[in-house]
Amino acid sequence: MSSNGKANAALAAAVIFLLLSTCSAYFAFDRLSTSENWVRHTRDVQSALAQFTMSTARAGRLRAEYVDSGDPSLVQRQTGEVNQIRNTVASIQHLTADNAEEQANCKTLAGLTEKRIAIMDDAIQLKRSGRSTLLGQAQIMRQLVSVGEDTDLLLQRMYDEENQLLAQRQARVRRSSSLTVAVLVASLFLALILFVVHHRMLVDEVTACARAESQQRALSAKLLTVQDEERRKFARELHDSVGQHLAALKMALSLVQPKLPEDEVLQDCFKLLDDSIAETRTISHLLHPPLLDEAGLNSASRWFVEGFGQRSGIAVNLDIRDGDARLPPPVELVLFRALQESLTNVHRHSGAKRAEVSLRTMGNRVVLRVKDDGRGMPESALRSVRENGVGAGVGLAGMTERIREIGGRLEVNSSPTGTEIVARVPVRSKAALEDRSLATPGDGNEPATES
Repeated sequence: MSSNGKANAALAAAVIFLLLSTCSAYFAFDRLSTSENWVRHTRDVQSALAQFTMSTARAGRLRAEYVDSGDPSLVQRQTGEVNQIRNTVASIQHLTADNAEEQANCKTLAGLTEKRIAIMDDAIQLKRSGRSTLLGQAQIMRQLVSVGEDTDLLLQRMYDEENQLLAQRQARVRRSSSLTVAVLVASLFLALILFVVHHRMLVDEVTACARAESQQRALSAKLLTVQDEERRKFARELHDSVGQHLAALKMALSLVQPKLPEDEVLQDCFKLLDDSIAETRTISHLLHPPLLDEAGLNSASRWFVEGFGQRSGIAVNLDIRDGDARLPPPVELVLFRALQESLTNVHRHSGAKRAEVSLRTMGNRVVLRVKDDGRGMPESALRSVRENGVGAGVGLAGMTERIREIGGRLEVNSSPTGTEIVARVPVRSKAALEDRSLATPGDGNEPATES
């Protein structure tokens, strides 16, 4: 599997573990909610049992007070408590509907309750009839005590049953919660590890891409350097070899001319030789102008702009405000190639009638501007240049690469009213100028011969 595939697999696994963690958290909260409901249910049952105990005690106390005092209002209050007792028993039966054992206890409790209520009614009726005696009430009291003991035992059993159910449910919830928390922690831990692995893979991939890009740029710079060396060599060969041969041929024809002073063919040969010598000199200087090495960028720029205007018919206004101070050779070469390529593009693509060239130093940077009044660049080509540094051809790409190589920046602004190219290059480069102090990179396109 490729590194990209491994990174995607790690990311997918991390997402799966995060989803698993989310599910575990959901189940944990669901279990907690269920546990709370069970505890609340048990507390409700125990509260109902306590309410039953208190209501029964109040009914018995009201019965005893009535037997002692004979106050009829106590009977009414006792009847209300009896109704409350019956309602509480019904509520207990409803709350324990999911527990068969508790339902059986509720039936027994209901029977004991009705029996107790009947005994209390007998005591009240005995008092009402006027036949109440201490012996009779004592017998009734013993019956109530007996039923009360049975009821207390039953209530205690029901309390114990609810506590046991609560303990079982809480233990089950604790086990489930522990397992859920373990799964949650393990999932989060594994997800974190996989995210770290994915991050490391991405970092390695980005580093590899950056290394490949750096190597590609180094290769491109090397190719530009080799290309410019070949240009310089070819320009020298044209000047020293072809140019000298043409000059020698002209001298030889000059020796023949006195013998054939009126020969038209000989005159045509002289004209062709003069044109060939001039064209050879022009091509040689455009490939690598010796003026750039001898006099510097300002003089070479003036020479090139004048020749460009003559060959292309485009009026070019040159503005140089930095005097004759020399710049580092790599900077001068880069700026001259940028000027060459920019004016060549003006001639070939813009359809402009005028162009403006300015060269000035701003702080630690030299700024070259070439602006024309042509038709501008297509939107797609302009976008490609701004995003990728590559246009429709290799000229802009070569400019961008060579300027970037010495720490500079190339800007291209275009509209339907013209195009402006701005090259900002540091006067003193960083390591690039030191490495390229003897190098003269080319511009990546054909020589600027517009004519």
